[in-house]
Amino acid sequence: MTTSAARSATASERPYTGTVADWPMFFKRHMFGAFCFDTQACSVVYAGHDHGNPAATPSRASLGADHYDEIMRGSFGDLANFPPPAELRWTAKDGTELSASVDFDPLFPERLILHKVPREEIPEDVSMGFTHVLLEIDDRTVTVYTRTMIPTRTEQVPGNRYSTSRDDLIRVWTHTY
Repeated sequence: MTTSAARSATASERPYTGTVADWPMFFKRHMFGAFCFDTQACSVVYAGHDHGNPAATPSRASLGADHYDEIMRGSFGDLANFPPPAELRWTAKDGTELSASVDFDPLFPERLILHKVPREEIPEDVSMGFTHVLLEIDDRTVTVYTRTMIPTRTEQVPGNRYSTSRDDLIRVWTHTY
């Protein structure tokens, strides 16, 4: 995973182009998504909206790896970084009622775009996609992920000219209650 070394200015103080010229790349806005698995009910209130599911949810494994990767995207926002913490209330698979507060601000202190693409593989003149901040409740475990579409100079699937980008799902934080 690519991250930054020490820098002289924070992301909020640096000029922002949304391209590789911002190296190490950072984000000023984000999309949000919340996902519940193996719960009897769950509520995730973030940025004034409930993103949870009041009904029982299936296991993550029941989706299969490909479908899981497809759905793990933010669909809410173009949010400025960062609203107040997400407030979570859920009932685990065994009936235990749980709650937590997740503050994204300290999880992304420099607002760096976390990715696995070397700088030399990123074209100079193209914009990065939206950064997605994703929160998952899976029974008793809460995990925060991020993903950002990063354009690449080469095809990621040889012979597929439409595969010149990566958007790896990257775990940022996890806690089991």
